[in-house]
Amino acid sequence: MHVRFGLHGDGLDPGPRDAAVGAITVGPRGLLRLLESDFGIAWPAAHPAEELGLYRECLAASNDLTRFYHASFAVDPVATARTLLEWRAEWHLHGWDGSFAAAGHGQPRLADMAAVEALAKDRLPPCQGQRLHHILALLETQRTQIDALELIEPLADLPPLWRRLAERLNAKPISQDANQAAPDSDLGKLQAALAGAAPGSLSGDGSVVLLHGLSRDVTAQAVAEVLRSREQPVSRVVIADRDGIILDNALARVGLPRAGFTHYSPFRAASQVLKLALALVWEPLDPHRLLQFLIHPVNPLKWGARAQLAEAVAASPGIGGPAWQAAMANIGADAEAANFWAALPRHAAGDGAPTELLLERARRCAAWLGERLGQLQQDESTAVYAAAHRQAQAFAASVARLRDNGAERIAKIEIDRLIDEVTRALPDDSTFAEAGHTPAADHPGNVADSVDEVIWWNISPLRLALAPVFSPAELAALRAAGVALPTPEARIAAATRAWQRPVRNCRQRLLLVVHDEESGRHPLVARLQEQLRGYREVTLDDGLLQGREAAAEALAIATAPLAVKPLPGPRRWWRLARPFPALPTESYSSMAKAAYHPHQWALRYHAKLRGSRIAGVADGPLLFGSLAHRLFERFFDENANWRELPAEAVDGWLGDVLAELIEREGAVLLERGRGVDRQRVATFLERSLAQLVAHLKDADVAAVASEAEFERPLAGGTLTGRADLVAVRGDGARAVLDAKWGSEPYRRRELAAGHHLQLAVYAFALGEDSWPTAGYYIVTTGNVLAEDATFFPAARLPDASDAPNAAADWQPESARSVWQRSLVTRAWRQAQFQRGEIEVNAGAEPDAASTPPADGLETRVEADRFDDFHWLTGMGPAQ
Repeated sequence: MHVRFGLHGDGLDPGPRDAAVGAITVGPRGLLRLLESDFGIAWPAAHPAEELGLYRECLAASNDLTRFYHASFAVDPVATARTLLEWRAEWHLHGWDGSFAAAGHGQPRLADMAAVEALAKDRLPPCQGQRLHHILALLETQRTQIDALELIEPLADLPPLWRRLAERLNAKPISQDANQAAPDSDLGKLQAALAGAAPGSLSGDGSVVLLHGLSRDVTAQAVAEVLRSREQPVSRVVIADRDGIILDNALARVGLPRAGFTHYSPFRAASQVLKLALALVWEPLDPHRLLQFLIHPVNPLKWGARAQLAEAVAASPGIGGPAWQAAMANIGADAEAANFWAALPRHAAGDGAPTELLLERARRCAAWLGERLGQLQQDESTAVYAAAHRQAQAFAASVARLRDNGAERIAKIEIDRLIDEVTRALPDDSTFAEAGHTPAADHPGNVADSVDEVIWWNISPLRLALAPVFSPAELAALRAAGVALPTPEARIAAATRAWQRPVRNCRQRLLLVVHDEESGRHPLVARLQEQLRGYREVTLDDGLLQGREAAAEALAIATAPLAVKPLPGPRRWWRLARPFPALPTESYSSMAKAAYHPHQWALRYHAKLRGSRIAGVADGPLLFGSLAHRLFERFFDENANWRELPAEAVDGWLGDVLAELIEREGAVLLERGRGVDRQRVATFLERSLAQLVAHLKDADVAAVASEAEFERPLAGGTLTGRADLVAVRGDGARAVLDAKWGSEPYRRRELAAGHHLQLAVYAFALGEDSWPTAGYYIVTTGNVLAEDATFFPAARLPDASDAPNAAADWQPESARSVWQRSLVTRAWRQAQFQRGEIEVNAGAEPDAASTPPADGLETRVEADRFDDFHWLTGMGPAQ
């Protein structure tokens, strides 16, 4: 067998396809598997998180007050174990046998690591260095099927154990001739400069091109167009050592085969279930996490149940409020599972969570994933679910191990670390190299053969770990023990030889794609910009935005002119060849939409379109207003004797109810950083309730009905709805109040302009014999805004300053008058709907047909900035 080996050979291989049997290019993982297969070695498989848990146990077993890792282990045991496990793996790879003579040559940290290793060598699966030790021992007496081993890297760049293996197998370096390009070309001069020649100026002949861009998607598309536009046959390699999936997607868009760049992501849907399920064990409840769990597509709860619960959480962020209780009642048999996954007892982060609780949730999550895995067809999703199943099992095993060692509770930081360990980035199994693809590499060091063209996309700054971890004395002790760790200078030299490899193997053209938002520069780009001026440089975004053809020409991209097609503008009218019948049941919302924004009426009530109810958790004035409604409702429902309650009794009631209300229906206010908002809202609610009670007492109100439902016949149907507050005096006079969180100036202008249709609807619905007084109650100011002060003596009335272009004899319009005008407008709109005419008040100028009847409502109001359908009107995003 002929084997080509490179330190990065486990990634994409850009080398020429060899048709010979038994020829293969591998990296460390591949060569280890090959040799272990030869020798019949099968090590026990373990999830990386399980290995970490085992090493954590070894650290704990060896831990005492004298260990160097004692303090950090007490604060963050998982991160400490991860760091020391990485030290251990590197030491073994560079020659460590697991011990240090003379107690670590007087170095306490080395002696402590050796003490831990005495336990770890029998408990952990072997690391790469230990596996190599074992193979080297077997090679003393056994043979392998490898006939020839070629090295991509120089022998000196290999870690010591790999170097010993290469020498044992008589490995030979791949012959590489420096300076493949013509000496007088820009590329030849660059190669000479990299080889040590004095830098000189370049001529801009196009053999070295530096392409600048802001967007990775745009530059990837440009590279794809370059590959598609090349007519003459040339050998080329595409390099993408980061975010290669973006380039693969661009290749697919232009009809070229995918190169097979692996996309690693920790955000696969199946891998998120465990993390979301465990995020719900902490108090205070995080409504955003709860909503994410409920709408997550991979979920142990049935979608029908989750959808109803998600709507409840989105509207009233929390668990236990009326919306949540109604949803739980509706989901029936699924309520028990919903309680387990979402409504479980929560625990303070500082106290940690019970180990048994975590173990039960992890095991049930693993069991559900295993059941789901058995139901899937064999496709790319199977691997994702299998990985998620292994992750849940690994987490459960880690928690069980902690429980068995006596842990009754686990700190939040440790749980978060464990979750991060088990849900590390997974490869996307749906990405693979397609037949006929352009040779590609995911590391520049893999380009070991000469090619005509190299396209290095997204060339980024090098990130080398060069900060000293060990003291000079420790390094000397390590060397004395045979652990030859590379110096920072050696690491830099090896990395330099690796990134120079594709440049020196390029014969005709080198295209480097740089993204300007990167902090720092790759050494190759820095060398070009600082020492070798005169190369060809293209700024892609400027060229595209300014319509210049130079960018396309510089990249040899074939382009064709396209005619400009402007987007259609807003239209004032939609005319359809069908009638839109009146609604059998009307409400304030339907009447307002028909009067002011008919397109919303048609799309909402006839097309049955609506914005998502679970797009996000309610917050801001919308949520605060809902909390005020619920507080008022509970106060009057629970305190029939509210008139006689002293102030201290009201304060006591608020103290019992307000915290519970926020927790159950406004839990976003309990999140970190929301303390000021929470106190502000609570203060407004407390003060506003007292002021509302004072207004009612001043008006001699005898009874109050909150959230009063109504239903009243209306021409052609029925009017239904719910009024926030209905107050009744001792003499039978009534008033209806609609509670608003804020915007008092806006409501005053609404009353002054006769636009208070909502109050008119409520007054009509409740005014069987006589029309009640109608007004707004503003929570943040504690003011009642009404058309007159006949009911509420302290009501604030609109005046001429609130009315635009008010006449000298201006008077505020009554709710009864607004209602009468709304009926005229309703009949006018219904006639339009019967003709299939829908007015679109969303940007287009009104015309003669937009003019309402003289005795109807003024409908020429501004476009609705809360329009759910603004994209359908041609207006783009709502302003």
